[in-house]
Amino acid sequence: MAQSRNGFTLVEMMVALFIFAMLSVAGVVMLRSAVDGDEVTAENLGQMAEMQRFISLMEVDLSQALPRTSRDERGDRLAAFASETGGAETAFLKFTRGGQSNINGEPRSNLERVEYRLADGNLERWRYRMTDGGSIDQPAILISKIESLELRFRNKRGQWSDRWETERLTDMPRAIEIKFDQHGRRYRHLFLVGTGYL
Repeated sequence: MAQSRNGFTLVEMMVALFIFAMLSVAGVVMLRSAVDGDEVTAENLGQMAEMQRFISLMEVDLSQALPRTSRDERGDRLAAFASETGGAETAFLKFTRGGQSNINGEPRSNLERVEYRLADGNLERWRYRMTDGGSIDQPAILISKIESLELRFRNKRGQWSDRWETERLTDMPRAIEIKFDQHGRRYRHLFLVGTGYL
């Protein structure tokens, strides 16, 4: 009488190990794909949040811009709205805005002098502690990795210009167009100035 055998043959074991290896590789590939997808999604969401913060802050600042001149540290009178080109210390937008909250109840006005600068690919927002003269706070970086920046200004006659030039110190543009490149994409934003709609 033949004795029955229990167990697997070598060929059956090899086939089972091959199938298990294929399933493991497929699982690792799917897991890696899911992780990569999560990283890309998180990066895109971060960029969208960064852009939304920039747009919201710029809208609020420019909508509450006021035709109020200011004075520098030497006491010289400055234009209510200015745009300069040059190095990293140059503000491509500089103006006074209203509507500053005073949570701590400090003895100061609700006006705030702000500047926007482009330094080392970072779009920065600077604010002065006092409207006239005074020290300036550390910048808040709104957008990073900007490759180029272009501005256009719409004057009270409805004409667009690449440079902001004033006839009077209290003159302000009606609107501003900002274009910049980031991560190989071109962005264009239009902002109204001094409307107080926010």
